[in-house]
Amino acid sequence: MHLVVEFAFKWDGRNYPIPSWNQDQTLSSAFKVSCVWCYQKLARQIGAGKYVFHLRRSDYGILQRGFNESTFWLDGSLQISALEQVDFLRKVVNRKLPFSEKSYETLTQIMRVNKTPAYTLWAKTGWATRVKPQVGWYVGYLETSDDVWLFALNMELENAKDLPLRQEILLEALRSKGIVD
Repeated sequence: MHLVVEFAFKWDGRNYPIPSWNQDQTLSSAFKVSCVWCYQKLARQIGAGKYVFHLRRSDYGILQRGFNESTFWLDGSLQISALEQVDFLRKVVNRKLPFSEKSYETLTQIMRVNKTPAYTLWAKTGWATRVKPQVGWYVGYLETSDDVWLFALNMELENAKDLPLRQEILLEALRSKGIVD
């Protein structure tokens, strides 16, 4: 199966604040470490017009006019609620968005966080640092043999040391509901 995951981002040698960003990236590695410079490079290639088109046709949040194409997901220009995220994820899981099968396969591959005998977890972290208060996200879905559980967690974050709380809170909620051990 040929997937876009092999797409390469060549590191420019600049020293970024997150050490895992300071190297060449694939689409998969950039996704896993939330490599902002990779997303910004890709965003400039895609262009503002295509973003507006695809966000509208996917019914994904509200994008303010006059947004910066390389920072809109970081600076508050794109707004989406946790409930809207879950609705969007439902469309992703059911493959009801206007995207190709290849796109779904790529997304499924790069989103997978964990696979155990009991469940598979697909998720993405996020951290809007250019808004006050700063907001951390953890969105995705967990599939067991019986069901699929969609989730969107957002929380105010003080600083980087709070980042692991997103995943910890979600996993604890799933444990408390008896969904995972």
